[in-house]
Amino acid sequence: MTVQTPNMFEPSGISTFRREFGSPAVAVTGAAGFIGSHLVERLLHLGCSVIGIDDFDPWYDPTQKRRNLLDVVGNPNFELVDSALDHATAREAFSQSSIVFHLAGRPGVQDSWGEGFVESSRRNVELTQRVFETSLECEVSRVVYASSSSIYGSGATSLEVSPEPRPISPYGVSKLVGEQLAHVYRNQGLQVTNLRYFTVYGPRQRPDMAMHRMFESTKPDGPVFVRRGDGRQRREFTYVSDVVGATVAAGFVTAAANETFDVGGGSSVSLQDVMAIVEQLSGTAMRTENVATPAGDPATTVARTNKTSEVLGWLPEVELVEGLRRQWEWHRQRVLSEAPLLVAD
Repeated sequence: MTVQTPNMFEPSGISTFRREFGSPAVAVTGAAGFIGSHLVERLLHLGCSVIGIDDFDPWYDPTQKRRNLLDVVGNPNFELVDSALDHATAREAFSQSSIVFHLAGRPGVQDSWGEGFVESSRRNVELTQRVFETSLECEVSRVVYASSSSIYGSGATSLEVSPEPRPISPYGVSKLVGEQLAHVYRNQGLQVTNLRYFTVYGPRQRPDMAMHRMFESTKPDGPVFVRRGDGRQRREFTYVSDVVGATVAAGFVTAAANETFDVGGGSSVSLQDVMAIVEQLSGTAMRTENVATPAGDPATTVARTNKTSEVLGWLPEVELVEGLRRQWEWHRQRVLSEAPLLVAD
């Protein structure tokens, strides 16, 4: 089900790549996830052949992830590898790919505390090392690594501040280690571009994320939205098609090699303001419950995207109200029980 008009930004680098190498063949890890599935669609639209790898981790409902790929199941240029990303699987896929977009991992700040860090470490550190190692072995042209604004901790507070990576959650630590591994493998000759995503939202958003929970709480049989803190915390919210545009550019723009970029939506907005927009769009008051601000939750995040725009030729296009409207349409229309499931060949 398509409910939005995607940002079809096409970087000049992909045209250059086509002239030199023909139609790009790429691999996407975490292909069935929220951002990964949108990225697969964009790459196919741009003429790439895509190998998508996903193990349908049951951290959240695998059924939702399978439905994320329904629109590409019949595309002859798409292959789904339904498997854990062990060395043999990675080698088979990467040996056929010029670029690897590495989006697989274990998301979530709050779930990374305590025993949760075992999976955060396994999926965000060990898996990332395997991706870099195998990409080097297979002579992949470039890896694009999906990092996170969480690596900044409480430091990314304004455009005037150039923050140092100082994570305040185990999740942030795991993503920063991925960036440090990128540096290690660059020294061995692998091109790696890091993208620090700032609070991505839009259709297919993961059920643990705030906007998803807000919209669901406005439905007659929906859950209560548990608000963490007083709602005054501010986030740089970024619409998913804008994130995908930056991610594609990071793969193909020559000057993006071995660089690190913030990817943000253009403004920092309070959670209270987002809640008001959600209620206005849905026409229904949210059922809410307040809890104390949890550990690892920064008061403010602000992306510094001047370098991203200058190097990638990219700007965010979807403003918050429009992006939330598109996400609300997805929540309003989705009827999971009526859609067929995707089964890998």
